[in-house]
Amino acid sequence: MNKSTLRQASTLCLLLFCCLSFYGQESIRSIVETKYPDNKLYVGATSMYDKIGSKEARILAHEFSYTTPANDFKQGYIHPDLKTWRWEKADAWIKFAQTHNQLIRIHGPISPQCSRWAKNDDRTHVELLTNMSEYMTELCRRYNDEDVVVWMDVVNETVSRDGTWKTARPGNNTWELPWEAIGYVKADEKKYPHLDGKVPVYIIRAFEIATKEASNKKLVINQHGSMSPLIWNKIKDLVQYLRDHEYRVDGIGWQAHISYGRDVEWESPEVSIQALKDLISWSHNNKLEFHVTECNIHVPVNDPGTEQEHIATYMNIFNTVLEMRHSGVVTFNLWNIKDVPHYKNKKKLVIAPWDATLKPKSIYYEMKKALLDSK
Repeated sequence: MNKSTLRQASTLCLLLFCCLSFYGQESIRSIVETKYPDNKLYVGATSMYDKIGSKEARILAHEFSYTTPANDFKQGYIHPDLKTWRWEKADAWIKFAQTHNQLIRIHGPISPQCSRWAKNDDRTHVELLTNMSEYMTELCRRYNDEDVVVWMDVVNETVSRDGTWKTARPGNNTWELPWEAIGYVKADEKKYPHLDGKVPVYIIRAFEIATKEASNKKLVINQHGSMSPLIWNKIKDLVQYLRDHEYRVDGIGWQAHISYGRDVEWESPEVSIQALKDLISWSHNNKLEFHVTECNIHVPVNDPGTEQEHIATYMNIFNTVLEMRHSGVVTFNLWNIKDVPHYKNKKKLVIAPWDATLKPKSIYYEMKKALLDSK
């Protein structure tokens, strides 16, 4: 064997060893499939269209039985105005899930994550309702018969921290909910005391369309923020209102974004686990699935906290999900696979179970240990 052939053989052996090392280890996915076959527990993660074909996507396929594409099913990309339709990214995720035998939760809710066209103050109520209805109708129809799609987020972030309905704001580049400008429907204050006597039209219309056009999918209300009763009492009344009006709601989701430091955007690391358990119990008692939809940790660059603190934050939530699976369906979805800079705040980092080079961290191993040890 000459030197060139020897080098090629050595390189091939090294690549084979790396592949076996990566794919041969017991994954989160394989543990869940083996130990939790009753389909009451799902563990997933999120990625984006531009990662398909990358190492991150290979980890996603190897480690997780379901995925939630981050932005590729949202109104802001698919139907940003009355004339534009773009399906190629969403369709690519359907193919990805089919190839890797995964399930999808479509994260395409009517929410603040929408186009600047929709946020433009010149938009009329009729234009907004037309665009929203067209988008939700076509989204549901296009994927209703796709077996890999199990869940759909119908609305997202409808309630503010103080328990009021999230509203439209001036301009087109702020965190707002332009659909609120469409208007409200009156609600019985005695029967639904936390709805402020009204329900936004966009929420009712979104669930009306999804109930009719996504008959094969489970419909989810997704919400961010803390475990505050101000938020969740409103969501509970909203679920009851929608069901009373014959619209289907199959699950509620909590985003579980955790913020370290003084600037707490979402939930603090001291999230009330008892409140979380109570919310999951309420969901299951009301025949709702419970989804932890977007879990990650935001930390200041100059004071990120310790690895042990990060482990504790993730595992408090993850272990709670594992414990509560006995009473109904629960899911846990990572919003980030690897550590990344915050998408808009240069003073923050996002901490995940893999580091920036996609090397698994202690968080990953603790998740697997918990899955193996849970009773």
